[in-house]
Amino acid sequence: MSVHSTTGATLAELLVVLAILGLGLGIGSLYLSPIEAPLQSAATLVEGLCRQARLSAIATTSAYRVLPSTDRRLVAERASSCSATSWTPDGATTVDLPKGVTVETTAWSVCFGSRGVSSDNQQIRLQHAQLGSIGVEVLLGGTTRIVE
Repeated sequence: MSVHSTTGATLAELLVVLAILGLGLGIGSLYLSPIEAPLQSAATLVEGLCRQARLSAIATTSAYRVLPSTDRRLVAERASSCSATSWTPDGATTVDLPKGVTVETTAWSVCFGSRGVSSDNQQIRLQHAQLGSIGVEVLLGGTTRIVE
């Protein structure tokens, strides 16, 4: 009499194991928080807005200024010169900051003349309650950089 032993798994057993693994991975992925850096994203958005305003000033040979409309939204406006008293909003150049990020103070503006030169050095500070702060510096010549 010979004894025959099978050590393989049936298809049904494999499907059950795969289903359990799939459920475990699906539930586990709900608890993983997405990797994001809201302060860095906000600084990049603000720097991009300043660069876009500078390029628009050069392209249209008019003045463009960037300023906060609220502590979470920055807008750009255009006029004939930086000393103008009447400004026209440019709806295409608006930035809403990521959730939780605000501008430290709303009492500032940066103006780029028709040659793309900014009116003065300006540091735009952004803050997040848990992550700290970061800045975007607009230099007199019109260039920008992110500062920690």
